[in-house]
Amino acid sequence: MPENPDQSIDQATPMTPEQKFFFDLRGWIVLPAVLVPKEIEEMKAEVYDGARNSYQGKLQNLLDHPAIVGILSEILSEQSFIKNDCYSFRCEGSFTTVRPPGWSKLERGDMGLPHVVRPPQQANAMRYQVAGNKIFAGLTRVVWELEEVKKGQGGTSFLNGSHKAHFNYGGPDDFRPNISDSPWEEQMRDAMENYSCPAGSVLIFTESLLHAANDWTNPDNARCAVFNCYNSVWAQWHRLNLSHEQIETMPAKRQSLFRGTWAIGGGPTGNHQYSLDNRTF
Repeated sequence: MPENPDQSIDQATPMTPEQKFFFDLRGWIVLPAVLVPKEIEEMKAEVYDGARNSYQGKLQNLLDHPAIVGILSEILSEQSFIKNDCYSFRCEGSFTTVRPPGWSKLERGDMGLPHVVRPPQQANAMRYQVAGNKIFAGLTRVVWELEEVKKGQGGTSFLNGSHKAHFNYGGPDDFRPNISDSPWEEQMRDAMENYSCPAGSVLIFTESLLHAANDWTNPDNARCAVFNCYNSVWAQWHRLNLSHEQIETMPAKRQSLFRGTWAIGGGPTGNHQYSLDNRTF
């Protein structure tokens, strides 16, 4: 992994046609074994020692890892916004989780219910869409799995293709993100798919996709994961849980992940650089 995040566009790994096909088809992809063992151990140690997000230490390198930069540029931006001095997308949140063997989804505030940020059949800036042979994924989640995940033993599960659903999910409130009170919840859960991957893998999915937490039943290790959230430069969902003082310690290009939420104007340079006056709140 390059220590200098001020890398050129050419150093980012582009999204492959296969990845694009399956991301559009299912709404999620897994890149297996992206991190090397030394990186995994260093990052796991930070999470187990209490790191609550990826804004510092070795975990900070995950924010703009070359394995995800090309993919996020492809699904959250367009060519005119891809520059060498800044990223063409924004980061708007990060948290870590440790789920030991026996962890129950009932420990979550939403009790692990299948949910979306906003149902894709609604017209809004967070929804998944394809236009002009180009993906616009809306709010996008990147999950770094720092321990092995075994299929059917507690990883995040997905209702494949639901990010392109044209009808609501049967609940009483079309605008409710969680699919509680739907008479079809059991059938939806039965149709959901999850994944297996070695430690150091990365999962990418659109938040328009119906997804759910599950009981962690893997007896061999905890789930140790970093959840980072990304969006386009012209849309925002979360209030950022990061101070200006922390951002200032980052290299310049990494700082651009936290610049203001706007696309054009602002002088001849446009929205390239982070500053105290041009930041995400």
